[in-house]
Amino acid sequence: MCEEQREIDVALDVALVVMENGGSTVRADRVLINVLKGFGNYNVSTLWRTDFVAFTTLSDGERSTAFRQIAPSAVNLLRVSEATALADKIAKGTTNVTDAADEVQRIKTLASPYNLPITVVAAAITAASFSQFVGGDWGGFGICLVTGAIGQFVRSRLVAHKLATAPVTLICAVVSACIAALGLWAHISAVVPATLIGSVGYMMPGLPLVNGFIDVGSHKYLSPGVQRIGSAVFLFTLLAIGIAIAASLVP
Repeated sequence: MCEEQREIDVALDVALVVMENGGSTVRADRVLINVLKGFGNYNVSTLWRTDFVAFTTLSDGERSTAFRQIAPSAVNLLRVSEATALADKIAKGTTNVTDAADEVQRIKTLASPYNLPITVVAAAITAASFSQFVGGDWGGFGICLVTGAIGQFVRSRLVAHKLATAPVTLICAVVSACIAALGLWAHISAVVPATLIGSVGYMMPGLPLVNGFIDVGSHKYLSPGVQRIGSAVFLFTLLAIGIAIAASLVP
């Protein structure tokens, strides 16, 4: 492999770490540009989507285009932060290609800094707080604490089995909302809408939505931005279906 191609591959690897772990397309492309600038390579242009990136190189007056697949996005902002920091180091000329390639492999293996108990507690608090935000009572707060914790535990197990985002969202929405319906059956809360909505609040796709608006607002990444927003709207629809199923059980 020629040195120029190796530099491009490393640059793409760093950028894809950002795209595949919750970063915006704007940041991923900035990381790619910084890495290439550090290597002294400016002969690459890119076209981003959420599922692949097409890149065109110019060498000896000839253009060639290739594609790299982008894996379904997870959320590990530690990896995004580390990849961004690595790109900055390369841009300053303090890291060579070999060291950068080794560092990328290390970043890809970084686990989330948040273990299962922390995510379960965070989801419980998020769901309960969301129920209050939309007008719930303290009974609904308690119900949503339970639904958020149970739903996040189920969600983590499904994700561990590599289930896709859409079925995971629908299953967890139905589980959480139906548990909330049981609480409403028991008259723990008298505010039905806020309790049911809050029960799935921990799954609101805020990050994809924010990244989508960032991409669209840049005017350069309209395609991935619209894709991200569309994906978030689809997930909101699945949450609404889960709420509707549970609402049919409430007397």
